[in-house]
Amino acid sequence: MQQKRVAMISVHECPLASSEGKERGGINVYVYELSKALSRLGWYVDAYTRVQDDINPRIVSVNDYFRVIHIPSGPHTPLSKVDILKRLPEFTSNMLEYIQKEHIVYTAIHSHYYLSGLVGKTLRKSLRIPVVMTFHTLGLMKELVSQSKDTGDPIERIPLERDLAHTLNHFVTSSNADKEYLMTLYDCPEAKISIIPPGVDTKLFRPMNKQAAKKYIHADIDHHIILAVGRMDPVKGFDVLLFALKTLLQRNPSLSDHVCLWIVGGDIEQQKDQWSKELQKLDVLRIELGLTTTVRFVPPQPQEALPYYYNAADVLVMPSHYESFGMVALEALSCGTPVITTDVTGISSILKESNQGRIVSANNPLTLATELQNVLFVSQPKIDQKTLETYDWNTIAKKMADMYTTLSIKE
Repeated sequence: MQQKRVAMISVHECPLASSEGKERGGINVYVYELSKALSRLGWYVDAYTRVQDDINPRIVSVNDYFRVIHIPSGPHTPLSKVDILKRLPEFTSNMLEYIQKEHIVYTAIHSHYYLSGLVGKTLRKSLRIPVVMTFHTLGLMKELVSQSKDTGDPIERIPLERDLAHTLNHFVTSSNADKEYLMTLYDCPEAKISIIPPGVDTKLFRPMNKQAAKKYIHADIDHHIILAVGRMDPVKGFDVLLFALKTLLQRNPSLSDHVCLWIVGGDIEQQKDQWSKELQKLDVLRIELGLTTTVRFVPPQPQEALPYYYNAADVLVMPSHYESFGMVALEALSCGTPVITTDVTGISSILKESNQGRIVSANNPLTLATELQNVLFVSQPKIDQKTLETYDWNTIAKKMADMYTTLSIKE
């Protein structure tokens, strides 16, 4: 009987980013947690990513069924997405050479982000197996919310995404909204799309004593903590959150010594002139708004530490201008922490249906300030842990595994 085996491709973001000291984002967590959950179901998972240094091992076995394989492609350093795109033929060739040398037979390939989709497209022809694609974000939507074509992406991104939408076997979107974007903006056939949301590790992300959590992260026991978690990117809307905080404090001057905002995810361990462009912009804004002592930037945290931040917080805010889903909201809810998010996030439809959180319109600091005051001092949404169990990674992985098997039979 042939082994159940899937190749995850995440060229630009390593699933082991936290442990290897690299930038960590949603794709890292998604691939890592999905791969672990699939391995618990008896699937063998190989996650392929770029070599970015000469320090970490090329092959890392996470467990007996799941390993991360680093493939050489260009210099062994972090590269921009423009440079990664130029090096994709080398990555694809080296990955194919490794698969053939090791005589590995996969049930399916699952590519994450369009760069990995391009690798999957080439390997599909050579290996004759189905390729599943999760875009995570779409170039056209990123252009829309940034109101500029200068997004830092290669100019070829959108045409390449459109080609992938027409040529690969199947696509996974995190929400109905993302499915509709893929259908209407990229002309992807509806029959080729499955909606499977990300999951959450309910054993790791669980309620705990708030005072103990505050002590762990060295927070003032008497402070009301507003929390935001994510990479420093304009689409995250953290600037809107700063304006909302200023509005809240202007409306309620007595709160100035009792409310603080923690933004987790910016690399602040470097000198300020080495901070990312977005983090520097937020730093200037907090000074201009007189929030220097009220807003704290916190470096990226490993998954194991994040539950303490969620439990220490009174509310998690996700003020995104565009977010395919928003796993941090699911993690916060699993910890019993109220969530406020915008109506453009993938998770907003779930929150609306289950009445698990509060939803505001994007780019509206006045409404966001009102909801902050409501959650902090009026009434908090009631969180149903049983509802969240349907988003446990084990449940999500089972849906994904069934899809791989079905596509393999069709191929």
